[in-house]
Amino acid sequence: MTKARSSDKFINTIDECLSNGVKNGIFQVTLEDDVLNGRQVTIEGRQVVNFGSCSYLGLEVDDRLKNGAIDAAVRYGTQYSSSRLFSSCNLYEEIEDLFFKIFDNNPSILAATTTLAHLGSLPILVHEEDLIILDHQVHGSVQLAVQVLKARGTKVEMIKHNRMDMLEDIIKQNPNKYNKIWYMADGLYSMYGDFAPLQDITFLMEKYPNFYVYMDDAHGMSWTGKHGSGYVLSQMKLHPKMVLSTSLAKGFGTGGGITVVTDPELRRKIVTCGSSYTYSGPVQPPMLGASIASAKIHLSDEIYELQNKLAAKIALTRNLIEQYELPLVLPSNSPIFYIGLGLPRVGYNMVKRLLKEGFYTNIGIFPGVPVKCCGLRLAVTNGQTDEDIKSVLEAFKYHFQSTLEEEGQTVEDISTNFNLPFEKTAKRYPISANGTLINKFDIQHETSITGIDKVTWDNLMGESTYDWEGCKFMEDTFQGNKEPENNWQMHYLIIRDHNKKPVVATLFSELICKDDMIASSAVSEQIEEIRKKDRYYLSSKVIMMGSLITEGNHIFIDRTHSGWREAMLEMIRIMNDVKQKCGASMLQLRDLPSLDTEIQDFLIKEGFIKIEMPETHILLNADKWSSEEEYMQNLTSSYRWGFRRKVLANKHFFNVNVLTGTQKADKSRVDLWYSLYLNVKGKSFNINTYELPRKYFENIVSNPSWEVIELRLKPEHAPAGGEAERLVALGFCYKSAQNNYGIALVGLDYTYVVSHGCYRQTLYQSIVRANKLKCHKHYMGMDAAIEKQRFGVQVIPKSVYVQANDNFNMELIGTVYNKK
Repeated sequence: MTKARSSDKFINTIDECLSNGVKNGIFQVTLEDDVLNGRQVTIEGRQVVNFGSCSYLGLEVDDRLKNGAIDAAVRYGTQYSSSRLFSSCNLYEEIEDLFFKIFDNNPSILAATTTLAHLGSLPILVHEEDLIILDHQVHGSVQLAVQVLKARGTKVEMIKHNRMDMLEDIIKQNPNKYNKIWYMADGLYSMYGDFAPLQDITFLMEKYPNFYVYMDDAHGMSWTGKHGSGYVLSQMKLHPKMVLSTSLAKGFGTGGGITVVTDPELRRKIVTCGSSYTYSGPVQPPMLGASIASAKIHLSDEIYELQNKLAAKIALTRNLIEQYELPLVLPSNSPIFYIGLGLPRVGYNMVKRLLKEGFYTNIGIFPGVPVKCCGLRLAVTNGQTDEDIKSVLEAFKYHFQSTLEEEGQTVEDISTNFNLPFEKTAKRYPISANGTLINKFDIQHETSITGIDKVTWDNLMGESTYDWEGCKFMEDTFQGNKEPENNWQMHYLIIRDHNKKPVVATLFSELICKDDMIASSAVSEQIEEIRKKDRYYLSSKVIMMGSLITEGNHIFIDRTHSGWREAMLEMIRIMNDVKQKCGASMLQLRDLPSLDTEIQDFLIKEGFIKIEMPETHILLNADKWSSEEEYMQNLTSSYRWGFRRKVLANKHFFNVNVLTGTQKADKSRVDLWYSLYLNVKGKSFNINTYELPRKYFENIVSNPSWEVIELRLKPEHAPAGGEAERLVALGFCYKSAQNNYGIALVGLDYTYVVSHGCYRQTLYQSIVRANKLKCHKHYMGMDAAIEKQRFGVQVIPKSVYVQANDNFNMELIGTVYNKK
């Protein structure tokens, strides 16, 4: 099985989230119209008012733009197929002359799309000795272009959205290290409809000589500013240290991307050397003709009539939202309104209700917003009537409370998700929080396993290291340690119906976890360099199903029970309560089967994102062989060959000791165990965690469920002058209440890994031990997939479902650090 790259994991995560929206009829909707009028669209045979368009001024259906496109197509054809390096249609000169006037006599360059504008200009503007600082919410097209610069060697950082304090801290920390420091942000952010703090940004440009700004004003274009030049230029003149990018595909009504600079020589260099202009196709004549027609409107007084018309609709929308006391996330005077709903399933429900009422609307969802910050994204345009706006908000108000009640959510839940006090909203739309649900179940929630009957727990959860004894071991080990990351609070949960029948059971832990735990090893190695100075960099307190030392299925679900989904909701509610009380920032539901689509759909609607974990490896029927030849019959022919050559052929190097009970009680031996464990920990970044405390190994000594398999070199195979009976490898193994075995950790002397195959031999000796103990299953852990598959294990794809307060750290890891 091919191991997923870090970039593949992120793509798969997005795919799972958005595909769930496709299944629910929210995304990838096909319009059925033969003609579009700028106001209505036809979906599933019904005409509905469109509140999903970003054509804010409604110019896309203006006859002058249509006729401009037709005239250009008649005169120049549908395309002029040449890059601008060689030749270009003379319409380019006309349109760029018009843009010169629109953008306050600043030179501009036109590209076929805004993305191509970024890709053409940024490699010319930003050099390897520069630093890029991204706003967390800067448009994805900017981040895409930045990846090109990062691959070239340019350093990239990221700040939380509009956090000027973080921005200035980074500038001050690097006074002379970089030639230029570039901040990249949006003028108007496309999701919440909020603005960049331009006054603060200008202050920083004036204060720091090497600080420059690249501003994407795609959603600010046309609906505001002199000649419709956009939001940024409505607030300030173009600063000599700022480069402005904007889009013609929103309010302008056509297509293409613009880069605006103050220096004509810089414009010349971008046109001459920018890859989008040198190697890519141009804007085609029909779109140039339409853009010329739109530009002429922008340079007339009519643009202000269009802007004022939209401003009145914006004010109407704002007033109605305030009147209805709806949870508007970030109030502004932009045409984008984001009304908070919280969980994706609440958003799906509302969109479907509004569609039935005759309104097509969009929702914001991960990765555009944090996973629990779904909301209705209402885009106001001149294509809509005042009555349309009144009707859609009336419909939202009418359905808001019943939608929340149907989904078992409250306004307080929305407030918690967005960290905003929607107090007036909560008073107006009161909802009892899960009252019916709470009374439906008998809940046992303990913070010590001693509060739960041992037989009951082991029957439900006794598969692996989280049986009753294993849980007690964790409690005894992970408290009272000097390192905060090694102090865990355990929780045990059994949710029963009123007949006392368990429906859901699980264990979860409060602990500090590295945010890059399952990132690629290359990413983690870079982050670990920073952690040498800042130990808790990119680390978070999380609520984790299971723990960092448990493996397998951490949850019991009786899916034959009609109330299992409600019981799962109750489990998530309890975990969220714990999360809020202890100040954690994330829930992690670990080690769930990747191919379980029923659980996947359920959890994604609950605001979780699915991230692939390293596969887990289980040797089934570990007790069903009585000789090595019989064991090898279960291997494929290629693995059988490798087993003989790379495992059996090396057995003679080692004396194997299995230590149980008091045999383990030796302080110097524990010191050696710990040093060999740290050898492995120092090289293992695929699952990146903090080092376990020495106490973990000390407690193994006295715990009867744990065994230690030691591999020592036989005297005749020790190197000349070397230590006889040298300990070169060991495995720490656990035998569970359900008669299963697991190798939880290994320790290695890397001098003998290649020459003597001591790692492979450790794995094999754990298999031999599991067989001798007549254990049914042998859990062989994650990572080292190639090595473990040689032993005939079953490879089980696993995923973690994550629900975070925000996705800043995740995006920081995905954007800033190299994956190769």
